[in-house]
Amino acid sequence: MAQDTTQELVEKEVKEIRTKAEVNEAYFVGLCWSDPFNHYTEYSDTISQDEFIHEVWGFYFELGRRLYQDENIKKFDDISVMKSVKDFNIEDEFNKYGGLTTIEDAVEIVKYNSENIEHYYESIKRNYTIRQLYALFGDKVFLKKGRYNWKEMPRELLASYWTDKANKIGLDNINRYEAENLYIDPQEYIRKLIEESADMLPYYNSRLLQSISQGTPRGHVTMIGGFGGTGKSSITSEKFVMSCVVNNEKAIVILNEEDAQAFREKIVLSILWHEFHTGLDRKKLKNGKLSDVDKDKITKAFNRMHELTEGNEALIKIIFMEKYVMKDLEKIVRFWANRGYTNLLIDTHKVSDNSQYEKRWETFVEDMKVIYRLTRKNAGGMNLRTVVTFQLADSAIRNKYLDFEAIGEGKASKNEASIMYMFRPVWSSEYYSDSAKAKPLKCWRNVKGEDGEYRREEFYLEWGKTYYLWFTPKNRFGQTNDNGQAVLVIEPSFNNNHFKEIGWCFVANDKGNR
Repeated sequence: MAQDTTQELVEKEVKEIRTKAEVNEAYFVGLCWSDPFNHYTEYSDTISQDEFIHEVWGFYFELGRRLYQDENIKKFDDISVMKSVKDFNIEDEFNKYGGLTTIEDAVEIVKYNSENIEHYYESIKRNYTIRQLYALFGDKVFLKKGRYNWKEMPRELLASYWTDKANKIGLDNINRYEAENLYIDPQEYIRKLIEESADMLPYYNSRLLQSISQGTPRGHVTMIGGFGGTGKSSITSEKFVMSCVVNNEKAIVILNEEDAQAFREKIVLSILWHEFHTGLDRKKLKNGKLSDVDKDKITKAFNRMHELTEGNEALIKIIFMEKYVMKDLEKIVRFWANRGYTNLLIDTHKVSDNSQYEKRWETFVEDMKVIYRLTRKNAGGMNLRTVVTFQLADSAIRNKYLDFEAIGEGKASKNEASIMYMFRPVWSSEYYSDSAKAKPLKCWRNVKGEDGEYRREEFYLEWGKTYYLWFTPKNRFGQTNDNGQAVLVIEPSFNNNHFKEIGWCFVANDKGNR
């Protein structure tokens, strides 16, 4: 029996791909329709209608994407779908493909098998890659030669193989880049400077911290590290989230250690202190033993919050993740970022619960890369202002000077941050007392005199008070401690959730010496 000719072989392969694709595409779209929140959140921006071989499933996928993204419909019911079909003026095409019956049949078949969606997605992407390669290189794509066997190669390897053969095709596995001339019109340069500075979110009532980095930049990650139980959540709630409140900036707060009620407590205390110059015993918020005066204060705080947010009760979204899984976090962030939430607080970043790496530090670093990719302005990022808290290594508690060595797991995570802060409580040897043998920490502040001029005023830290020292190991928007930035001195008041900036100091880089 004669062997198939090249043309017959190619036709047979194309027919087989088309036959299998009909099932995979139907199942993929059926799963997207069965659970739009999870599946369209993940796949709507990574696959398009023209990547489907069968027009019917490309049509239903695109219709579902428009229902979910454009119409904000979270569950597809018959009434919503039919209304949107009419609004989109696609009734003829919808009926041609079988209307609701076609997609309902697909949903019914696969709705309990969502674990297979990644397989169906990959088959669609692979088929699209093969079709694009066939259009460019012809029959050779389907012919085995040496170690080349298209049936056994994943799509990335297929694209890489043919890209190496002829650098003519740019597929989604090739990194994006931008090229600009060094010289531009000076007015254009000035315009860009103004635009970038306008994207900075100022820290709330924090003039000294503001002077370090000019605020929280958009499209960048800010990391804030502290030892366990020292108030990372409290500090970020005042400095960052309160700024979102008063500047009417939408924000999502991802929590994995405390719930929304505990986080509200901090904001309530900050509002009472800053807006009404009063406080509330924090213990009462824990045990619920509130007097009528306490209840009135809480009511005043929430009423003021309502005024500051201009009545937008959904301005700040608090999301508690019982399991800190990076894939789930990415879905959540993309979902809310697509709805205008451009500020993100992750409290606290740690090794995710679904680690796929042998070593914990590898997971910590790789997860930070995901957070950076979500944050950045280009290449698929959401252009966010991202603040991430993390825990410093227990071994660094003996370090007087905090720098990258204090990062607990995954020191390479610093590469994903544009700004990194670290803070610690003041040591007993750094206080001033008459009986102290060690030399106390000498601090200073700039005080405005009657003549309007500022002068430097030196002071010591008072024994019996609590102070924090705020270090800046990395800063793409100003100086670091290694090249001239002084260490900020903060006096915390947890009952008021207020972290008062009281001045500056110099800490010698002599880690490990008390």
